[in-house]
Amino acid sequence: MKLPYRAGDSFALPLGDGTSTPATILACDHHTVDIAVADMVLRGVSDRALILHRWKTRHPEVRAEGAPRRTRDRDNQWLGPAHAERIVATHLGIADLELPPLVVRNRWNPVFAPESRYLRIAGRGCTFDPRELAQHYPRLEVLECSGVALTSLAFPRSLRALRLSRIETPLDLRELAALPLRVLALEHLRHAIGTEVLTRWNSLEQLEMLGFWQLELDDVMPLLELPALVRAEIDIGGRRKNVELYRRANWAYPWPFTYEALRVEPPARSG
Repeated sequence: MKLPYRAGDSFALPLGDGTSTPATILACDHHTVDIAVADMVLRGVSDRALILHRWKTRHPEVRAEGAPRRTRDRDNQWLGPAHAERIVATHLGIADLELPPLVVRNRWNPVFAPESRYLRIAGRGCTFDPRELAQHYPRLEVLECSGVALTSLAFPRSLRALRLSRIETPLDLRELAALPLRVLALEHLRHAIGTEVLTRWNSLEQLEMLGFWQLELDDVMPLLELPALVRAEIDIGGRRKNVELYRRANWAYPWPFTYEALRVEPPARSG
């Protein structure tokens, strides 16, 4: 397969806030590249973003001279393109994305105090009614639900970030449309309908749609018109469809959902 890039090519690396910064491919080796960006060199970066045309290269007439002032070397370890974007965004002060580990907690664990603004509900075989949340967690802003059965989609309007993963019950996404979400992650939902509402969700800054292989390219192309959307990962099955979408988009990779949790509930400082 002919690769859509070569050493010396330049591209705009998205930073996740709607801006980008110039980057240059210094070397290529077996589906990894070394890139110069800002005042760093990132080595051993996977070429997946280049293959998918998320990073769109330009062939220079004259190769640029000179080297960055400082090198960030990962000892030739493989580095994913999403991680590379986060490193650069953190380095340039866009957001602090070098995240500490987040303790995974369960709804049934009393460590979630009533004033919590982040909550994670997980556990196969559990049935949960989102209408309980407004009463028990009035300040809730960030919510993860994984592997549970939901009796409704009546989540509190205080939510700003929502992750639904492997939900066992059918979901009509149109029932979520009233939520003023900035971040939405939908992962491997076997019984999801009403996906057309996503193309009219003007508050979204970040969107993940993983495992939506039932959709066609025409179903997701209107996402390109969302005014606030700057970070997205859209998997509608088949590299050809995904590439055609990314060719037209200027999205960065999504920031980790952990970032939203830590943003509203920073870890306590020791000492």
